[in-house]
Amino acid sequence: MRVNFRIKVGEYTFFGMVSKTQTLEGVTSLQSDGKHIIMIDSKDDIDLYDLENKLLEIQQKYGLSDIFIVSDKIGSYRVWCYTHVSFDVLLKILLDAYDLMDWNFFYWTVTRSKATLRTSNKLNREPQKIVSVLQSFPVSFNENELWEKVTYDTGTEKRGINVLLGGN
Repeated sequence: MRVNFRIKVGEYTFFGMVSKTQTLEGVTSLQSDGKHIIMIDSKDDIDLYDLENKLLEIQQKYGLSDIFIVSDKIGSYRVWCYTHVSFDVLLKILLDAYDLMDWNFFYWTVTRSKATLRTSNKLNREPQKIVSVLQSFPVSFNENELWEKVTYDTGTEKRGINVLLGGN
């Protein structure tokens, strides 16, 4: 269960959330050359066919290498492309995919100046598997590249009860 609180006192508002959480591991888009690989987290309940078509347009527009789409549940996808781009170009790509992207993913990418995708499994979900490859051209991938690893907590519930105290 998740409860979102909004408490308004005069001209001040306090937001809070109480939720069961899980700790996840992931990696960021930032590479040792200062550039970024392309990572996209789709919003929930996206059609894979629609996602593939949008990504094919983006792949052609930006001359991107092979794109890998992984999933651990129907309608939930993460996108990996190992072409190195500047952060400005990464943002342009994300904006081109905005209608299919998780908005929190975009918010945190802009806030942190790097994208993050999880590599660990969520509770009660199968391991992530490649469900589609949009072929263009391969890029050499150095498995010894020092990826910036991260751990973070996230709520197990996407939606919850909203409670407003004070104000309207």
